Amino acid sequence: MLVSLLLLLWAGQAPAAPVADEFPIGSTCFASGTLETNYRDIAQDRSRWHCQPGDASIVDQRSFIRFDMNGRKAIESPVLTTRLTLFSAMRITAIGTLGENRSLAYSRDEVSFATNDWLMRARLPRLSQPVAAYVVEFDLPRHVGVLTGATIAPAPKALDVGRSELIIAWLCGLLCVPLVLNFAFFRVLRQRFVLWHAAAVLFMLIQTLVSSGLINRFFSLSMMELCVLSAGSWGLAIATASLFISDLIEPGKLDRIQVQSLRWLGPWVLAWSYVYLFASDPIRPLSAQAYLASYVPAILVFAWVFTTAASRGSRAILFQIVAWAPMMLTGALRIVSALGLFEVPIELMLEQHISIGFEVVVTSIGVADRFMAIKRQRDHALAHTKILEGLAARDPLTGLFNRRGIEERFDELTEEGFATMALLDLDHFKVINDTMGHATGDAVLQAVAVALGADEDTLAVRIGGEEFLLLLRGKDGPERAERRRKSIPARIAAEIPGLDRLVTASMGMVTCTSPVRFSELYSRCDHLLYEAKAAGRNRTERVTMTPKPARESGATVVSLR
Repeated sequence: MLVSLLLLLWAGQAPAAPVADEFPIGSTCFASGTLETNYRDIAQDRSRWHCQPGDASIVDQRSFIRFDMNGRKAIESPVLTTRLTLFSAMRITAIGTLGENRSLAYSRDEVSFATNDWLMRARLPRLSQPVAAYVVEFDLPRHVGVLTGATIAPAPKALDVGRSELIIAWLCGLLCVPLVLNFAFFRVLRQRFVLWHAAAVLFMLIQTLVSSGLINRFFSLSMMELCVLSAGSWGLAIATASLFISDLIEPGKLDRIQVQSLRWLGPWVLAWSYVYLFASDPIRPLSAQAYLASYVPAILVFAWVFTTAASRGSRAILFQIVAWAPMMLTGALRIVSALGLFEVPIELMLEQHISIGFEVVVTSIGVADRFMAIKRQRDHALAHTKILEGLAARDPLTGLFNRRGIEERFDELTEEGFATMALLDLDHFKVINDTMGHATGDAVLQAVAVALGADEDTLAVRIGGEEFLLLLRGKDGPERAERRRKSIPARIAAEIPGLDRLVTASMGMVTCTSPVRFSELYSRCDHLLYEAKAAGRNRTERVTMTPKPARESGATVVSLR
């Protein structure tokens, strides 16, 4: 009976499992081999196992982690938790203290993903006896962090929301604000850099949502989809941020080669992102390091651009230097740790998310500052243009509008109610120029401009020589025009005391009851002015123009002296 019991116990033991004291108590050890290597092949060979985090390797096709559970505190509902990393297959074996063992195999889409970090989890096999060790096998992993970051930890509660999730949610909300502001800015000032910044913020938002794990609370994505979104959003964020910086910086602050370098950063980083995601052996073990190292040129180009633009007095680049400093520092630490300068890779994920938020906030302030600078430049240019247009539309001698200035606005003025046009010509003005000189003639013209007295309902125009035009609105427009014509002699006499004659004016005036083209109205006034001159001068010929019914005249003629 006793012999039978001993035989049964011997038959139930794992034939190749090492005894517990062959591994340090509570240790985490690493080994590797080909895809044909299994745990039984290397369990007894302690030379294959290394128990320092820096000894973990993914150079071989299959990587092993052994968690010695002796001496560890008991964990309720334990799960494997590790860095989210692409792999082809995973197998977890639980080894009992009495020899029982059980395994679970996982594809990369059968693991679960954390909602508060760039982590994945897998259930552990359950045994009917205490667990002596867990052995995890990864086939073709792409990042050594899947080994060095692996732990046996309690399963999280599904509805728990940690502080880090709240911080990430707040950061994501913060990143949404510049998206709205950028489109508002673009509607006012159509500058391309505003759209590049909006795109960069969008990709940084995607990167934060994905790499923080927060996206897993809302969507069920595959591991490949998560990794493509993570690497792709980073690459596109760098690409659009580079284009944003090249367009943001003031003209003349960068050389052509620096602008071209910024524009080539995007394709460069995206190409290495593809290598990281899809490269096979023998490149696969180095793909993560190569991918992170590809950001070194990006950091160097940014530093080069920042230094050059700042030395040339760029105001916009100062905001970029402050904005990118934390992110560049975080990225540099992650890169040097991944390249083996530290014992294990440093993830700094929360720090990365915070640096992204900081970059977006400071850059948005910089965009607003640049926006206001460009707006001031544009407003100044518009004001200068208006001044030049005003000078072109004004008569330099009298300060009145010239014909061009009023004719271009005539349709608008007609809609505003300027329905009366009066064309005036000084009587015998040539005699003044011939007998008293052009200086006196100019003084007479300036006095006429004062007499015509432009106001909000009256526009005075010098057509040329001694010819003037009035545009008036209001029912009393004709009467006001006539008063101005009659005031001309007194005004000239008051302004030029030595003048030996009275200077009068003749006027042709038309009041319209419907819109008329400037040329037609001017021609009618000119004809009436000719009639006033022919009738003896110092008088007004006035017509009211109405729409012409069939076979009826549309004008009522009034002569005023």
